Amino acid sequence: MQLPNNSEAFKSIVIEKLKTYCDTNIWPFEYEKFTAWLNNFDCKKEEYVALQVLDNLIVRSNEMAKISYSRLLNCDIRQHLISHSFINNISISKWRSHLLNGSLSGSLRFSPVKQIDDEGESGGVIYRLMSEELDTNRYSYAKAQSTPKVLILIDDFIGSGTQFGEFAEEFKLEEKLKYMHILYCPLIAFDNGIKEIKKSYPSLHVIPSEKIFIQDGLFYGDKNDFFKNDQQNTIGEIIDFWKGMHKKYAPGMSFWFGFEQVAFPLAFEWGCPNQTPSILYLKHSPKVPNWNKLFSRRS
Repeated sequence: MQLPNNSEAFKSIVIEKLKTYCDTNIWPFEYEKFTAWLNNFDCKKEEYVALQVLDNLIVRSNEMAKISYSRLLNCDIRQHLISHSFINNISISKWRSHLLNGSLSGSLRFSPVKQIDDEGESGGVIYRLMSEELDTNRYSYAKAQSTPKVLILIDDFIGSGTQFGEFAEEFKLEEKLKYMHILYCPLIAFDNGIKEIKKSYPSLHVIPSEKIFIQDGLFYGDKNDFFKNDQQNTIGEIIDFWKGMHKKYAPGMSFWFGFEQVAFPLAFEWGCPNQTPSILYLKHSPKVPNWNKLFSRRS
């Protein structure tokens, strides 16, 4: 790998973007967290690759998630229920009013995607953020006295679909699909993960607020293609260098390329999924005693 001729100009652009996003609260993080994380790297090439990661970073704050899920709830989910005759063709304002006063709770329930022994934050975060849109206590599936006609499963992210499969088995989803109309509604969904889930549960309706694709991965493409906006290094050369950073900074760390090598540079305000390269939530490094962690790991 070579340090590109325009690396200093690229650094200035990325740093300015990070500062703007943080100072204007577009991203819910302190700008100094990013500069501290960049200071972990002791050579210009490593810093350059780290800047490329940050330049491609996808961030979703609590506020972004709330707005995005509100749109999903009031548009896509409402339209789905109308088209399947579970509710009348009501306006958004009337739909919201029904959700707030609990008048649909007899036939409609919501549940976060969470396994019995799961203490982490995933679907529960989105579930709590919905409190302004509906009485989540009144619409709780766990507290339902009778079986609802419609169940909406809430989650923050579909990756490979593996974790959802574990939840589905524990939740006895296949059996429940026989007598309930079930929607699975994550905030963000990897297109391949949706396909895998639909293979296993074809009658499950998957309606995400946002999709990401394999092309959104950091290292997507032919290894002989140029990397991102870099006209000197190929994807293969950057991958080899990235492997060297793994060996140097955290040789025992899993998911250096993200789960199943997809390398999505994705960070929620409440933490990173395992499809995110683990350097973004690395806590400690044997190479750097005072390693500055950037994000938390989403459980």
